Amino acid sequence: MNAGVGKMTIKEQPKNSGHTMADGSKMKPQKQLYDPNTRTASHAEEARTLAQQHVTATLCSISKQHDGHPYGSFVTYAMHEGQPIFLISGLAEHTKNLMKDPKASLLISENATENPLASARVTLVGTCRKLADSEVEAARETYLSHHPSAAAYVDFRDFFFFCLEVSAVRYIGGFGKMSWFEHSDWMTAEPDPLSAYADEIITHMNEDHEDAMVLYCEAMSEAHNVQSVVMTGIDRYGFEMDATQKDGVHPIRIAFAQEVNTPDEARMELVRMVKEARRKLGS
Repeated sequence: MNAGVGKMTIKEQPKNSGHTMADGSKMKPQKQLYDPNTRTASHAEEARTLAQQHVTATLCSISKQHDGHPYGSFVTYAMHEGQPIFLISGLAEHTKNLMKDPKASLLISENATENPLASARVTLVGTCRKLADSEVEAARETYLSHHPSAAAYVDFRDFFFFCLEVSAVRYIGGFGKMSWFEHSDWMTAEPDPLSAYADEIITHMNEDHEDAMVLYCEAMSEAHNVQSVVMTGIDRYGFEMDATQKDGVHPIRIAFAQEVNTPDEARMELVRMVKEARRKLGS
């Protein structure tokens, strides 16, 4: 690891631990209606997925002109072999900064929602380096697949490929969900293979299969007399729903019997689970 970045281990916040409000009071966690040991993606996996989903970020370098002050720049990037790569001009301030001091960080965040602080974000800490000539061809192909408009200037002599060699990662998945982890955890984690299809699957389930989701809740969680259900998330390990009962809305997570890696596999597993739920309920 780079000097200045101490050894860190993953320390993920416990789920449903409550949240401190602006006035200092605690938001009381809801009664959990599903097994707390239900498998979920690790913070490293969620962070890798977030980085894979986006192509713009804020690159923070150390200012050459202003006596070492942090300097933030909007950049486009692509993930290549687990590391973010950039195509940047030699005239840019951040390029000049990196040539003097390669220490940098990259902030990637979800698009703001009604409550931006509830959105996921990840900060990658590390060292930037200019890619060697032998590395450029593969990086060029990856970068242009995400940024085709860059073909207009990718071969200009004053543009260069850099990568950020990640040494540590800070992930915040929302209120009370945060951790630090190291390079090895970042590199071994894999982006979720369903992430590109999740919105489509969720929309389909919510529009056409609420009856199936009621069965999931009542047969595979502690929810009872469910009035309505909305799917809110899906990944390779399982899916989340908000189930409305008489006493309010409760989050539910249900795991798949095995990992799913494609939309077809997800569909087959969801169908199988409907049959299982009906057997359990005797319907």
